Amino acid sequence: MSDDRFPGPDDDEQALRVLLERAVPRLPAPATRLDKVHGRLARRRRRRAAGGAAVAVVSLVAAGALLPDALRTEPEKVPPAASPPQAVTEPAGVRADFPELGGLVLRLPASWAALRLPDGAAQKTKTLPSGYVAAQPLRSYEQACSELKKSDGSGVLCEPVDRLAPDGLLLSLWGLPGGRDGTEALPSGTPMERAREVPPGCRRVGATAYYTTTRATADPTTVLYATLCVNGTGPDRQAAEAAALLDGATYDLAQPTEAPTPKRRGR
Repeated sequence: MSDDRFPGPDDDEQALRVLLERAVPRLPAPATRLDKVHGRLARRRRRRAAGGAAVAVVSLVAAGALLPDALRTEPEKVPPAASPPQAVTEPAGVRADFPELGGLVLRLPASWAALRLPDGAAQKTKTLPSGYVAAQPLRSYEQACSELKKSDGSGVLCEPVDRLAPDGLLLSLWGLPGGRDGTEALPSGTPMERAREVPPGCRRVGATAYYTTTRATADPTTVLYATLCVNGTGPDRQAAEAAALLDGATYDLAQPTEAPTPKRRGR
């Protein structure tokens, strides 16, 4: 049986090791070695962070592709739809054609009326108009205007109204010879000229003012001559309205210029 009071060989070796460790201090690691260790640790952290970010991005993309539209935070961008082709619309208003007047086409207010006479253009005189425009209904003729003579033989009675309506107007249209020796056409925008006296034909239908003007047509041999009978308190305003109507005219030379044969009363 051993006695703990007397150390053996193992105890002597352990005591010697402790004595040496105390007598000889441990040397610190070189600075370069520490820098290398720190660098390896930093690179390892960066690789872990980069790997984690890549996994997160892939997960978000996959989740966005698999989520239903109702759960997505932002709607998908849809390319704008192509604009439908714009339809070409006709000018507003009721169309009134006067082929004999250089293919004249007027656009009238819905409440206005137009009447085309068959014998005016061929005559090309101020006696026989080619047509009428009015701010009220017009009566048609059963026979040519040139055959409606007054009983006293003093002239041609062609007015297609018995009386002008209050603030009414009646625009008469003629085709006169143009060219160098013909009637001069006034430029667009020229106001209608008011006459000092109202002619018998206008007075007969109750007009209180009378205006005239001319305009060029698409046919260089034809000049549009227009007269206006007005019954109202603002005749100049009504004349300006009629002039604007003429200035907005278009011309269609493709229309047939042959006038229809008028109906005649019993032979």
